[in-house]
Amino acid sequence: MKKNQIIILAAVVVLIVAGIIGWALIQKSKISPKEEKIEEVFSLQAIVSSVDTENSFLTVKPLNQEMEIKVIVSDTTKLVRVELPFDPENPPRGTQFTPIQTEAEFSDFKVGDNIFIKTAENIVGKTEFGSVDSISILP
Repeated sequence: MKKNQIIILAAVVVLIVAGIIGWALIQKSKISPKEEKIEEVFSLQAIVSSVDTENSFLTVKPLNQEMEIKVIVSDTTKLVRVELPFDPENPPRGTQFTPIQTEAEFSDFKVGDNIFIKTAENIVGKTEFGSVDSISILP
């Protein structure tokens, strides 16, 4: 190949690569997660901040958030304690397991518990909600 042909070929390759990179960046900015709006949420993992046994509600702080939410517990809310069938400090390797679920009482909830809440209503933007299907105390 002649020197001019090599230079032209290199320039074409550089332009193609630059075009692909530019196109990829444009496509990525179109679907940026910052612009993605969450419309509906029906579950929440949180840490218990306070327990009001007299009025049957928990104040919880969702993971990775600063705000607190009041969760009203009714007679129909299923309360569950989830336990692992092994020592969490020394988990078995290469085996599958099924967590043990036992019925819990409202008095079992303590400040600092890691919990998982399932609701029947959309909780996006709410600072208080009822209609709680279940609350699980996680290991």
